Amino acid sequence: MDDKYLEELFALPIGLELEAIVDGVKYYSSQKLKESFMKSIGASGRASHLYKQIESLVMKKKLLVPCFLSKNMFKYLKHKMFGKVEDTSFAGFYLLTQKRVFIIIDNNTTIVGTAKNDLIASTVMHECVHLYADRMRTNFLKTFFPELERYYISYFSRVFQTSKKPDVTETIKFLSKFEYNKDSQSINKVLVEYYYMLEKVLKPISGLDERTFILTLQGLIVSIKLSLMQFDVFVRMYRQYINILGPLDRAYQEAFGKRNTFTTPYQELSSVSEVICVLSEMNPSHPKIKKMFKDMA
Repeated sequence: MDDKYLEELFALPIGLELEAIVDGVKYYSSQKLKESFMKSIGASGRASHLYKQIESLVMKKKLLVPCFLSKNMFKYLKHKMFGKVEDTSFAGFYLLTQKRVFIIIDNNTTIVGTAKNDLIASTVMHECVHLYADRMRTNFLKTFFPELERYYISYFSRVFQTSKKPDVTETIKFLSKFEYNKDSQSINKVLVEYYYMLEKVLKPISGLDERTFILTLQGLIVSIKLSLMQFDVFVRMYRQYINILGPLDRAYQEAFGKRNTFTTPYQELSSVSEVICVLSEMNPSHPKIKKMFKDMA
């Protein structure tokens, strides 16, 4: 067994206490788990340079929570062997109602309790961008606006075949506000507003004929609505909207010079922070990612 393996996170659901209840689901943590988690961050090649800031988020501010879905070893083994895909496939999430990040250790570890440090670190960086974008929205937009602008210019230029670079300033501001204020009761109204905003900006410079332009814009709005409200339908219809969803991937290459090998893009349609989440995984040493963690610590 080599030294690298010995340095990987090792954690099992022993001596845990209830940390939070989210939509009826219980999450468990402990001081020992948090210490093991921070040891993993310190040994990671992707996030060790952010150790002090992440430690502050975990230990002091309690905004970053490593936790188990399983209360004990019996439930852990049952979860690992027989858990449903929807319960075992997510590595972490940002909880809007509590404005905290939860890293799900069960879903990052093997059945014997080991996990790759760099995978843990990537999940932390990704989800902490959501945390920053919500809790420090003004700072987020000010810091990352140039990156967001490059990304969305590339995206909309490709989808609507524009004759010049579209002005995406108001689009970015609109999506930033919408991202963390989604109300299922008003979502149709907001998306209608977004439709007319995009039409005003893009139609005068689009190379598409009028019918194709309208169908494309309608498809974009429908894609957003389905992804937010009927995800199972969205998954089934993904290929139908490939002309809208495919350019989300290509925009990363054009904006940042790297392929997105971390996610399947679709959230970018309604979440500007998702773009920076992917950037944080592409380039964890990016100076602006360092600034982000410093702002939050």
